[in-house]
Amino acid sequence: MAALAVMAWVYRVLGRPLAQILLYPIVTYFFLTERAARSASRLYLQRVWETPEGRRRLPAPPGFFAPLRHYHEFSVQILDRMVLWGGGLASFQMDHRGGEHLFELARRRQGALLLGAHLGSFDMARELAGSHRLRLNVVMFTAHAERINRFFEERDPASRTRVLQLDPHSVRTAFEIKACLDRGELVGMLADRIPAGGRERPIFVEFLGRRVAFPRSPFQLACLLGCPVFLSLCLRTGEARYETFVEPLIECRPLPRRERDKGAEALAEAWVRRLEANCLRFPYQWFNFYDLWEPQGTEA
Repeated sequence: MAALAVMAWVYRVLGRPLAQILLYPIVTYFFLTERAARSASRLYLQRVWETPEGRRRLPAPPGFFAPLRHYHEFSVQILDRMVLWGGGLASFQMDHRGGEHLFELARRRQGALLLGAHLGSFDMARELAGSHRLRLNVVMFTAHAERINRFFEERDPASRTRVLQLDPHSVRTAFEIKACLDRGELVGMLADRIPAGGRERPIFVEFLGRRVAFPRSPFQLACLLGCPVFLSLCLRTGEARYETFVEPLIECRPLPRRERDKGAEALAEAWVRRLEANCLRFPYQWFNFYDLWEPQGTEA
Protein backbone atom coordinates (compact mmCIF):
# COMPACT_ATOMS: atom_id res chain seq x y z
CA MET A 1 0.00 0.00 0.00
CA ALA A 2 2.89 2.39 0.80
CA ALA A 3 4.50 1.71 -2.59
CA LEU A 4 1.20 2.43 -4.34
CA ALA A 5 0.86 5.69 -2.44
CA VAL A 6 4.39 6.76 -3.44
CA MET A 7 3.81 5.89 -7.09
CA ALA A 8 0.48 7.74 -7.10
CA TRP A 9 2.25 10.80 -5.58
CA VAL A 10 5.04 10.71 -8.20
CA TYR A 11 2.50 10.37 -10.99
CA ARG A 12 0.33 13.20 -9.61
CA VAL A 13 3.15 15.65 -8.79
CA LEU A 14 5.64 14.99 -11.60
CA GLY A 15 3.10 14.08 -14.26
CA ARG A 16 3.05 11.20 -16.68
CA PRO A 17 6.00 12.24 -18.93
CA LEU A 18 8.46 12.60 -16.04
CA ALA A 19 7.20 9.45 -14.34
CA GLN A 20 7.91 7.56 -17.57
CA ILE A 21 11.45 9.00 -17.77
CA LEU A 22 12.14 7.41 -14.37
CA LEU A 23 11.43 4.03 -15.97
CA TYR A 24 14.43 4.14 -18.33
CA PRO A 25 17.20 3.32 -15.83
CA ILE A 26 15.09 0.46 -14.46
CA VAL A 27 14.41 -0.90 -17.93
CA THR A 28 18.08 -0.59 -18.90
CA TYR A 29 19.15 -2.51 -15.80
CA PHE A 30 16.90 -5.47 -16.61
CA PHE A 31 17.84 -5.33 -20.29
CA LEU A 32 21.51 -5.67 -19.38
CA THR A 33 21.14 -8.31 -16.67
CA GLU A 34 18.29 -10.58 -17.80
CA ARG A 35 19.98 -12.45 -20.63
CA ALA A 36 17.41 -15.26 -20.97
CA ALA A 37 14.43 -12.89 -21.04
CA ARG A 38 16.24 -10.60 -23.50
CA SER A 39 16.88 -13.55 -25.80
CA ALA A 40 13.25 -14.73 -25.53
CA SER A 41 11.99 -11.25 -26.37
CA ARG A 42 14.14 -11.05 -29.47
CA LEU A 43 13.07 -14.54 -30.58
CA TYR A 44 9.40 -13.59 -30.23
CA LEU A 45 9.90 -10.34 -32.16
CA GLN A 46 11.74 -12.28 -34.87
CA ARG A 47 8.73 -14.61 -35.18
CA VAL A 48 6.51 -11.53 -35.54
CA TRP A 49 8.84 -10.07 -38.19
CA GLU A 50 8.60 -13.27 -40.22
CA THR A 51 4.87 -12.62 -40.86
CA PRO A 52 3.62 -10.09 -43.46
CA GLU A 53 1.56 -8.23 -40.83
CA GLY A 54 4.51 -8.19 -38.44
CA ARG A 55 6.75 -6.52 -41.02
CA ARG A 56 4.14 -3.78 -41.33
CA ARG A 57 4.10 -3.25 -37.56
CA LEU A 58 7.79 -3.45 -36.64
CA PRO A 59 10.09 -0.64 -37.80
CA ALA A 60 12.96 -3.01 -38.74
CA PRO A 61 14.17 -6.60 -38.25
CA PRO A 62 14.68 -7.05 -34.50
CA GLY A 63 18.30 -6.38 -33.62
CA PHE A 64 20.16 -6.44 -30.32
CA PHE A 65 18.31 -3.44 -28.87
CA ALA A 66 14.80 -4.48 -29.98
CA PRO A 67 14.00 -6.07 -26.57
CA LEU A 68 14.70 -2.69 -24.92
CA ARG A 69 11.55 -1.24 -26.48
CA HIS A 70 9.68 -4.41 -25.50
CA TYR A 71 10.85 -4.01 -21.89
CA HIS A 72 9.90 -0.34 -21.89
CA GLU A 73 6.35 -1.09 -23.00
CA PHE A 74 6.11 -3.60 -20.15
CA SER A 75 7.33 -1.01 -17.66
CA VAL A 76 4.84 1.61 -18.88
CA GLN A 77 1.97 -0.80 -18.36
CA ILE A 78 3.25 -1.74 -14.89
CA LEU A 79 3.31 1.98 -14.06
CA ASP A 80 -0.26 2.33 -15.33
CA ARG A 81 -1.34 -0.67 -13.27
CA MET A 82 0.09 0.87 -10.10
CA VAL A 83 -1.66 4.17 -10.82
CA LEU A 84 -4.85 2.21 -11.45
CA TRP A 85 -4.52 0.26 -8.19
CA GLY A 86 -4.04 3.59 -6.43
CA GLY A 87 -7.52 4.61 -7.57
CA GLY A 88 -6.49 6.45 -10.72
CA LEU A 89 -8.93 5.10 -13.32
CA ALA A 90 -9.94 8.68 -14.15
CA SER A 91 -6.35 9.29 -15.36
CA PHE A 92 -6.96 7.09 -18.39
CA GLN A 93 -9.10 7.27 -21.47
CA MET A 94 -10.83 3.92 -21.87
CA ASP A 95 -12.33 2.79 -25.17
CA HIS A 96 -14.29 -0.42 -25.17
CA ARG A 97 -16.24 -2.59 -27.54
CA GLY A 98 -18.19 -5.78 -27.18
CA GLY A 99 -19.52 -4.81 -23.76
CA GLU A 100 -23.07 -5.25 -25.00
CA HIS A 101 -22.52 -9.01 -24.91
CA LEU A 102 -21.70 -8.88 -21.20
CA PHE A 103 -24.55 -6.50 -20.40
CA GLU A 104 -26.98 -8.87 -22.10
CA LEU A 105 -25.62 -11.80 -20.10
CA ALA A 106 -25.96 -9.76 -16.91
CA ARG A 107 -29.56 -8.95 -17.80
CA ARG A 108 -30.26 -12.69 -18.23
CA ARG A 109 -28.18 -13.50 -15.10
CA GLN A 110 -26.04 -15.85 -17.16
CA GLY A 111 -22.37 -16.39 -16.42
CA ALA A 112 -19.54 -16.49 -18.95
CA LEU A 113 -15.86 -17.39 -19.20
CA LEU A 114 -13.48 -14.58 -20.29
CA LEU A 115 -10.20 -15.98 -21.63
CA GLY A 116 -7.41 -13.43 -21.63
CA ALA A 117 -3.65 -13.58 -22.10
CA HIS A 118 -0.42 -11.88 -21.04
CA LEU A 119 -1.07 -9.42 -23.85
CA GLY A 120 -1.76 -5.87 -22.74
CA SER A 121 -3.25 -5.23 -19.31
CA PHE A 122 -5.81 -7.54 -17.76
CA ASP A 123 -6.05 -5.19 -14.77
CA MET A 124 -7.53 -2.46 -16.96
CA ALA A 125 -10.26 -4.85 -18.11
CA ARG A 126 -10.86 -5.87 -14.49
CA GLU A 127 -11.22 -2.27 -13.35
CA LEU A 128 -13.56 -1.43 -16.22
CA ALA A 129 -15.78 -4.41 -15.40
CA GLY A 130 -16.03 -3.15 -11.83
CA SER A 131 -16.93 0.37 -12.98
CA HIS A 132 -19.87 -1.11 -14.93
CA ARG A 133 -21.03 -3.10 -11.90
CA LEU A 134 -20.21 -6.47 -13.42
CA ARG A 135 -19.21 -9.17 -10.95
CA LEU A 136 -15.85 -10.58 -12.05
CA ASN A 137 -13.94 -13.50 -10.54
CA VAL A 138 -10.30 -13.74 -11.63
CA VAL A 139 -8.63 -17.16 -11.57
CA MET A 140 -4.95 -16.81 -10.64
CA PHE A 141 -2.11 -19.22 -10.00
CA THR A 142 -1.18 -17.64 -6.67
CA ALA A 143 -0.87 -18.56 -3.02
CA HIS A 144 -1.90 -15.01 -2.05
CA ALA A 145 -5.56 -14.94 -3.14
CA GLU A 146 -6.82 -13.91 0.32
CA ARG A 147 -4.28 -11.08 0.58
CA ILE A 148 -5.17 -9.80 -2.90
CA ASN A 149 -8.89 -9.90 -2.10
CA ARG A 150 -8.27 -7.91 1.10
CA PHE A 151 -6.30 -5.37 -0.95
CA PHE A 152 -9.24 -4.87 -3.33
CA GLU A 153 -11.68 -4.58 -0.42
CA GLU A 154 -9.51 -2.02 1.40
CA ARG A 155 -9.20 0.05 -1.76
CA ASP A 156 -12.89 -0.26 -2.59
CA PRO A 157 -15.25 -1.79 0.00
CA ALA A 158 -17.81 -2.26 -2.79
CA SER A 159 -15.32 -4.06 -5.04
CA ARG A 160 -16.97 -6.50 -7.39
CA THR A 161 -13.74 -8.36 -8.16
CA ARG A 162 -12.67 -11.53 -6.37
CA VAL A 163 -9.59 -13.70 -6.93
CA LEU A 164 -9.93 -17.48 -7.05
CA GLN A 165 -6.76 -19.41 -6.32
CA LEU A 166 -5.88 -21.90 -9.05
CA ASP A 167 -4.50 -25.18 -7.76
CA PRO A 168 -3.48 -27.45 -10.66
CA HIS A 169 -3.53 -30.47 -8.35
CA SER A 170 -7.12 -29.98 -7.11
CA VAL A 171 -10.64 -29.89 -8.58
CA ARG A 172 -11.73 -27.33 -5.99
CA THR A 173 -11.21 -24.40 -8.36
CA ALA A 174 -13.45 -26.00 -10.99
CA PHE A 175 -16.31 -26.24 -8.47
CA GLU A 176 -15.78 -22.61 -7.42
CA ILE A 177 -15.86 -21.51 -11.06
CA LYS A 178 -19.08 -23.45 -11.66
CA ALA A 179 -20.67 -21.81 -8.61
CA CYS A 180 -19.73 -18.36 -9.96
CA LEU A 181 -21.18 -19.12 -13.38
CA ASP A 182 -24.35 -20.51 -11.85
CA ARG A 183 -24.81 -17.19 -10.01
CA GLY A 184 -24.56 -15.36 -13.33
CA GLU A 185 -21.07 -13.96 -12.69
CA LEU A 186 -18.10 -13.57 -15.02
CA VAL A 187 -14.96 -15.66 -14.60
CA GLY A 188 -11.72 -14.42 -16.13
CA MET A 189 -8.54 -16.42 -16.60
CA LEU A 190 -5.36 -16.14 -18.64
CA ALA A 191 -5.06 -19.04 -21.07
CA ASP A 192 -1.63 -18.59 -22.67
CA ARG A 193 0.69 -19.96 -19.99
CA ILE A 194 0.99 -23.45 -18.51
CA PRO A 195 1.30 -23.15 -14.69
CA ALA A 196 4.68 -24.09 -13.27
CA GLY A 197 4.47 -27.55 -11.78
CA GLY A 198 1.24 -28.36 -13.58
CA ARG A 199 0.89 -31.86 -14.95
CA GLU A 200 -1.86 -31.27 -17.48
CA ARG A 201 -1.47 -32.44 -21.06
CA PRO A 202 -1.06 -29.31 -23.23
CA ILE A 203 -2.83 -28.44 -26.46
CA PHE A 204 -0.46 -27.73 -29.35
CA VAL A 205 -1.59 -24.94 -31.67
CA GLU A 206 0.34 -23.09 -34.37
CA PHE A 207 1.26 -19.59 -33.17
CA LEU A 208 3.34 -17.23 -35.30
CA GLY A 209 4.32 -20.07 -37.61
CA ARG A 210 5.41 -22.61 -34.97
CA ARG A 211 3.66 -25.18 -32.80
CA VAL A 212 3.23 -23.90 -29.22
CA ALA A 213 2.00 -25.68 -26.08
CA PHE A 214 -1.04 -23.97 -24.51
CA PRO A 215 -2.79 -25.09 -21.32
CA ARG A 216 -5.66 -27.51 -21.91
CA SER A 217 -7.61 -26.81 -18.71
CA PRO A 218 -9.28 -23.44 -19.60
CA PHE A 219 -10.68 -24.83 -22.85
CA GLN A 220 -11.61 -28.21 -21.40
CA LEU A 221 -13.34 -26.47 -18.52
CA ALA A 222 -15.48 -24.48 -20.96
CA CYS A 223 -16.50 -27.72 -22.69
CA LEU A 224 -17.28 -29.33 -19.35
CA LEU A 225 -19.42 -26.48 -18.01
CA GLY A 226 -21.07 -25.47 -21.27
CA CYS A 227 -21.02 -21.65 -20.94
CA PRO A 228 -20.48 -18.67 -23.25
CA VAL A 229 -16.78 -18.11 -23.94
CA PHE A 230 -15.15 -14.82 -24.94
CA LEU A 231 -11.70 -13.57 -25.82
CA SER A 232 -11.01 -10.68 -23.42
CA LEU A 233 -8.10 -8.25 -23.91
CA CYS A 234 -7.16 -4.70 -22.99
CA LEU A 235 -4.45 -3.08 -25.15
CA ARG A 236 -2.65 0.24 -24.86
CA THR A 237 -3.46 2.34 -27.92
CA GLY A 238 -1.79 5.62 -26.90
CA GLU A 239 -0.57 7.71 -24.00
CA ALA A 240 -2.84 6.91 -21.02
CA ARG A 241 -5.32 5.38 -23.46
CA TYR A 242 -6.50 1.77 -23.56
CA GLU A 243 -8.97 -0.25 -25.60
CA THR A 244 -10.67 -3.10 -23.80
CA PHE A 245 -12.82 -5.53 -25.73
CA VAL A 246 -14.54 -8.87 -25.58
CA GLU A 247 -15.18 -11.01 -28.63
CA PRO A 248 -17.49 -14.02 -28.55
CA LEU A 249 -15.84 -17.29 -29.54
CA ILE A 250 -18.48 -19.96 -29.11
CA GLU A 251 -21.33 -20.72 -26.75
CA CYS A 252 -20.33 -24.11 -25.49
CA ARG A 253 -22.77 -26.82 -24.62
CA PRO A 254 -21.70 -29.40 -22.05
CA LEU A 255 -19.87 -32.12 -23.95
CA PRO A 256 -19.69 -35.77 -22.94
CA ARG A 257 -16.27 -36.94 -21.77
CA ARG A 258 -15.38 -38.64 -25.08
CA GLU A 259 -15.90 -35.39 -27.01
CA ARG A 260 -14.24 -32.92 -24.62
CA ASP A 261 -10.70 -33.21 -25.96
CA LYS A 262 -11.86 -32.53 -29.51
CA GLY A 263 -14.07 -29.65 -28.38
CA ALA A 264 -11.26 -28.13 -26.26
CA GLU A 265 -8.83 -28.30 -29.18
CA ALA A 266 -11.32 -26.58 -31.52
CA LEU A 267 -11.94 -23.84 -28.95
CA ALA A 268 -8.19 -23.38 -28.35
CA GLU A 269 -7.59 -23.06 -32.09
CA ALA A 270 -10.26 -20.34 -32.40
CA TRP A 271 -8.90 -18.48 -29.37
CA VAL A 272 -5.25 -18.63 -30.49
CA ARG A 273 -6.14 -17.31 -33.95
CA ARG A 274 -7.70 -14.19 -32.39
CA LEU A 275 -4.83 -13.88 -29.91
CA GLU A 276 -2.27 -14.06 -32.74
CA ALA A 277 -4.09 -11.36 -34.71
CA ASN A 278 -3.92 -8.99 -31.74
CA CYS A 279 -0.25 -9.83 -31.07
CA LEU A 280 0.47 -8.71 -34.62
CA ARG A 281 -1.51 -5.49 -34.06
CA PHE A 282 0.46 -4.65 -30.91
CA PRO A 283 3.60 -6.81 -30.94
CA TYR A 284 5.39 -5.05 -28.06
CA GLN A 285 2.51 -5.77 -25.66
CA TRP A 286 3.12 -9.54 -25.46
CA PHE A 287 4.56 -10.06 -21.97
CA ASN A 288 5.73 -13.66 -21.91
CA PHE A 289 9.48 -13.23 -21.51
CA TYR A 290 10.50 -16.85 -22.01
CA ASP A 291 11.02 -19.16 -24.99
CA LEU A 292 7.45 -19.98 -25.92
CA TRP A 293 8.57 -22.43 -28.59
CA GLU A 294 10.70 -24.58 -26.30
CA PRO A 295 9.22 -28.13 -26.33
CA GLN A 296 6.76 -28.72 -23.50
CA GLY A 297 5.30 -32.18 -23.14
CA THR A 298 4.52 -34.23 -26.22
CA GLU A 299 1.90 -34.15 -28.91
CA ALA A 300 1.14 -37.83 -28.47
